[in-house]
Amino acid sequence: MLNVLYDIEDKMDVLVRQPGWNSMYINYHPPVVERLWKQVGDYRVYLHRIHPCEREQALIHPHPWPSAIRVLEGSYEMGIGYGPGMTTPPIACKLIANTTFCYEMVEPDGWHYVRPIGAPSLSLMVTGKPWEREAPRSTEPLNPMGEQRIEGLLERFRIFYQ
Repeated sequence: MLNVLYDIEDKMDVLVRQPGWNSMYINYHPPVVERLWKQVGDYRVYLHRIHPCEREQALIHPHPWPSAIRVLEGSYEMGIGYGPGMTTPPIACKLIANTTFCYEMVEPDGWHYVRPIGAPSLSLMVTGKPWEREAPRSTEPLNPMGEQRIEGLLERFRIFYQ
């Protein structure tokens, strides 16, 4: 997936200037995430602003698809675990992801949490086709962001991809 991320980054200067970004304000569980996303061929591109929270609040979760992520601004603590099904596995590793750090999650049973440190983080994520994997889901409705917030977030990403 990292090669897909790098290919998408080569197009980001154009993508962040195009209309048609979808938005989601994810606030059902810490950390709060402002998300923009767009389908690009077989992949989905996500732009995230993730807000700080306490370690014990951070949502540990599996991704329902293979993904690659680059941290563009700020830093976050990431805890990593591994396990099948819906039972949260123990955290086996913790690391600090700083600006320009890239990683991929390519195992269906990989879990993680992210917790920005001190200030919101900005990250780019690219995902592939969903796996056939049961995963925890929100029971709360997820709402779109307002136009002013969408444009402000896009402008932040345009700075990185000029």
